[in-house]
Amino acid sequence: MKLIDKDTVVAEIERRKKYYENIQMIKPVYESNIEDFNELLSFLDTLEVKEVNLDKEIRRYRMNNPIIGHREGTLYDYMANAAKHFFELGLKAQKGDNI
Repeated sequence: MKLIDKDTVVAEIERRKKYYENIQMIKPVYESNIEDFNELLSFLDTLEVKEVNLDKEIRRYRMNNPIIGHREGTLYDYMANAAKHFFELGLKAQKGDNI
């Protein structure tokens, strides 16, 4: 599953809705498109958006996993573990788990 920016989706739907509203004077058949956009926007308003304080999470990770004297043998291993940590953090936020 991929994460997308809700505000970007809403902006694109609003843009398309406005387009159909402008041409509605010419073709009333587009009225159903506008209703569909309104229903979709209403649905998007029901979605809960979780935000993560990334700066806080980075500080917390660095405090718990210092580079100097760390269990990994190389900087590559350290970075791989950091990437895995933040990937899992994203999955937790997506599921709504407590972070």
